[in-house]
Amino acid sequence: MNEKAIEKAQALAGYSLFVTSEIHMSDSEVYHTYHNLWRIEESFRIMKSQLDVRPVYLQKEDTITGHFLICYLAVLLTRLLQFKVLGDPYCSEDILNFFKQFRAARVSERKYINLTRNSTFIREFAQKTELPLTSYFLTESQIKKMLSHRF
Repeated sequence: MNEKAIEKAQALAGYSLFVTSEIHMSDSEVYHTYHNLWRIEESFRIMKSQLDVRPVYLQKEDTITGHFLICYLAVLLTRLLQFKVLGDPYCSEDILNFFKQFRAARVSERKYINLTRNSTFIREFAQKTELPLTSYFLTESQIKKMLSHRF
């Protein structure tokens, strides 16, 4: 065994070396930018797993482009909600699951029943956005408020 190589490796353990062309960034900016690359990789995983971006059973180039654009916009909007509105306490999977599972059924002309299973995420999201997501009965005006809410 090469004892000198082992000693050198142990002496450098815990240190990172970054080579970058970014000459206007501080050391800490380079470090934090590098360590946030996992978010980009996670966004691609979200598109593959949560949004079922593939396989694509489309043939025309315009429809394929539209499909990927919609998936990209869904990830972008989810990320904006995750970081800018909610402050990043939740993973994107929780947010996307909420979007997929939220259900309200119309029971009369102006009355709806919220069929969504209650969770900690929904309660905290409702509190933060002041939306009636935890109400069992919803009025038509509450539904419209949810659909037109601006963050």
